[in-house]
Amino acid sequence: MRIGWKIPLALLIVAVAGGWLAADRRSRERLVSTWDLVTGGAKSKQPLPSKEWVDGLRDSLGQPPPTGWLELSEAQIKGVGLKTIAVKEHAEPIILRLPGITDYDPATLTLVRPVLDCRIEKVLVNVGTAVKVDDPLLEVFSTELAQARSDYETAVSQWTRDKKVLDYKAPLAQSETIPRKELIEIENDEAKSRLQMKLARDKLLIYGLTDKEIDATPGDGIDKARMTLRSRAEGVVIKRTVVAGNYYDAKDELMQIAPLDHLLVRGSVSELDADKVEVGQTLHVVFPYSDQTLAARVAYIDKAIDPGTRAASFRALIPNPDQRFKAGMFVRILLEIPPTTGETIVPRESVVSVDRLFFVFVKKPGTDGQFERRKIFVGRESSDWVIVAPPTDEHRGLAAGEEVATTASLILEQMYETQLVASGATSHERPRDDEVFGKPSRPVNIKTR
Repeated sequence: MRIGWKIPLALLIVAVAGGWLAADRRSRERLVSTWDLVTGGAKSKQPLPSKEWVDGLRDSLGQPPPTGWLELSEAQIKGVGLKTIAVKEHAEPIILRLPGITDYDPATLTLVRPVLDCRIEKVLVNVGTAVKVDDPLLEVFSTELAQARSDYETAVSQWTRDKKVLDYKAPLAQSETIPRKELIEIENDEAKSRLQMKLARDKLLIYGLTDKEIDATPGDGIDKARMTLRSRAEGVVIKRTVVAGNYYDAKDELMQIAPLDHLLVRGSVSELDADKVEVGQTLHVVFPYSDQTLAARVAYIDKAIDPGTRAASFRALIPNPDQRFKAGMFVRILLEIPPTTGETIVPRESVVSVDRLFFVFVKKPGTDGQFERRKIFVGRESSDWVIVAPPTDEHRGLAAGEEVATTASLILEQMYETQLVASGATSHERPRDDEVFGKPSRPVNIKTR
């Protein structure tokens, strides 16, 4: 009978050492099955061991509960080729490599339109023609212009008559030869005709006539209907839609003039990084086909994401003094994102992703093989590096100078998962993030055969 007791007790100890025992209901059910197997099932009168007895037995075997720590021997470190690297403070700007294209600056783009209904008699420039302010562009013919000139001549004639009458009767009123009331009426007539003449002249100026053209005496009615439309800006004609002999109204666009001393660069950034781009940030525009690089700053960024591309557009201005660069050229934009206080940087191979959470293995100071599995929040990442967000209430982050595993981070993660399985921990038995990552626990020995 004594031998019969020793066999179940030995099997029970083996089960505990192998990780089959735990304090939860499921593990106790497994224990019941094992106990029934070795004692003869329900017919056995042997009582089921209590939870306190199981916990005491586990502690007596020297196996602590699962924690967020690993302890590796020297042989294990050498076997997996484990290397560590010091965490660095994120001090250098991050470079976002983005696509871009050059364009004309819409703020300095001049649209040439007629200000009245007219017929184009002659086009004096073509696409690519460089023009200056007041250079002739088009010769137009308009009956509205002829009427406006006639109205101006009538207003000038009326004002000239009223001015002569005033000059004649002003001395008479002073000598009281004529009543003072008559002089006041003459002064009012002169002021009214002078205002009408000014309004008629302003209308001609709006139509595009110069002061010299207005003062010149036109010939017959046909000459009054002709005028030269001149450039209001300096630049190059980049677009022309006007054709001689056609009729146009004030809404029609005849041509476009753009200055080429500078260009606009349009870039596109994904919505993932759109919040990192701000007005005033430094960028470099690389022209891949000419090996030229120009520095610039972000001048504007869209306030909405394009639903088609899921990206936001931004703009920057670059100089073009020799007019070497042209609109529509593809460029690469190297946008500098300044660092955020509290951010740290680690190699990409140091980070392990598990169920959309990110972890690193941090070496305990003063030890050779103890590592803490710590959750981090990723601020930015690329194929080479990961920027760890500053510490918050939800994660500890990383401090500059701490050492993290690099070459064997994936192996350490597998060893950590194996440790949890070997310890018999279920999903609800595993320590919470705030327990593991907020308060370092004692290490667990990982032993291999």
